[in-house]
Amino acid sequence: MKRVLVLGAGLVAKPLVHYLMDKGHEVTVASRTVSRAAKLVRGHPNGKALELDVQDEKKLVDLIRACDLAVSLFPPQFHPVVARYCIAGRKNMVTTSYVSPAMQELDGPAKRAGVTVLNEIGVDPGLDHMSAMRIIDGARKRGGQIVSFKSYCGGLPAPEANDNPFGYKFSWAPRGVLMASRNGAQYLLDGRRVETPPERLFRDMHLRYVEGAGDFEAYPNRDSISYIDVYGLKGIKTMFRGTLRNMGWCDTMYNFRRLGLLELEERSVRGKTYAGFVRDIVQARPKDDLRKASAQKLGIPVDSLPVRNLQWLGMLGTSRIKGVKMCPLDVLGTRMFEKLAFRPGERDLLVLFHDFEVAYPDGRREHITSTMVDYGIKGGDSAMSRTVSLPAAIGAQLILSGIVTTRGVLRPVAKDVYEPVLDELAAMKIECREKTEAY
Repeated sequence: MKRVLVLGAGLVAKPLVHYLMDKGHEVTVASRTVSRAAKLVRGHPNGKALELDVQDEKKLVDLIRACDLAVSLFPPQFHPVVARYCIAGRKNMVTTSYVSPAMQELDGPAKRAGVTVLNEIGVDPGLDHMSAMRIIDGARKRGGQIVSFKSYCGGLPAPEANDNPFGYKFSWAPRGVLMASRNGAQYLLDGRRVETPPERLFRDMHLRYVEGAGDFEAYPNRDSISYIDVYGLKGIKTMFRGTLRNMGWCDTMYNFRRLGLLELEERSVRGKTYAGFVRDIVQARPKDDLRKASAQKLGIPVDSLPVRNLQWLGMLGTSRIKGVKMCPLDVLGTRMFEKLAFRPGERDLLVLFHDFEVAYPDGRREHITSTMVDYGIKGGDSAMSRTVSLPAAIGAQLILSGIVTTRGVLRPVAKDVYEPVLDELAAMKIECREKTEAY
């Protein structure tokens, strides 16, 4: 029995916690809201729930010292803090989040301490990396070179639960979704570097058909170019990583940003209604029609989808905001979560799609696709929680059992990580279907 510390008890934590408890490990779930942690362990003999404020450094350090491995499901900005304590205590660590510059700086210290810090082992990032590397390594083994790689992922409501004008419901933290909407992006297209500033993210959109799932809007996801080195794809002509959403999402979010609803500067909301909040943002007079004022500020028709969605959310209504000081992004996120939450029994949908072009020295070419369409379990775990946390749980198990011994700040792109993770996920019916066409 090993001792595992799970930091955070959010929407995706349950499958990871239960996987590790069922493997016989002693799992402590520490969360600011201890009731959430207690619900996760549900009286399991190997589980324990504790209250933890992430700002309580002494308690955090003590918990890390007492464990063999820590899994950080905290918001991404806290991962480097946890990693520093893990390195100081010579404890291994797993996260599902992107490797930030602050985390990458800890690679040397982690290696010197003999510590493994495995990052990006969720779904996106995570399953996308691992399923891609299996194809990339296979093509290399056959003497091929990847000349184009496009990868897409999206967490969405299942078709029968897609019953709102946003075409979206939250299967992970609302603030994380909205913060990602503030990102810029860069990618490689036919040998040309494309840089998309944050304010144009949702205008850099194209349509993507995924067999077995349908048509989606696709827009770039962060920095695709940095993954050329991660995947070892020197000389590639097209490198694109994108996010999938249902139709209409991009136009709505583009205009919400233009309206100022994704800003992070806090302002007083004490006693304000949502309508009063929006009225301040658009600088409308008290007697102005707020729908018309919002449309006029954006320069779009009053009956356009972004304005209709603003009204549908209740952002133009008389309900009062619960808070004293909040930034517009959090006001919007709170309202969106109230209106766009999954109801009991509803299923979500996770779509992952890769598109490769492979060139061979003899002039042959291959078009390879890899597709995963995974649905949540009705009355059980969501597809998002399973595909995010089970890869992390399996990665943690590989470290605890001594199968993964590489030290430093890692991503799951090495065969000793991705092969056993993908194999075990396939046994759980979470797998990608590959198709190859030669021409």
